[in-house]
Amino acid sequence: MYAATAALALTGCASSMNNPSDGPSPLVVASCPELTPLSEGSFAATTTKLLEVATRYQQCREAALAHR
Repeated sequence: MYAATAALALTGCASSMNNPSDGPSPLVVASCPELTPLSEGSFAATTTKLLEVATRYQQCREAALAHR
């Protein structure tokens, strides 16, 4: 009896997990477009790019966590 209950519980958990071979969630892909290259090496351009990357990271993280 315990073995059957454990088998059913483990099977249910395994089927609800994301399979990495399925690829990323479309929501994550849509929220994580390619980054553009740094336009120049100035301090202002670097600071702007860092803010862009930080914002994009937050958007991608939110999309990834929402998919769980």
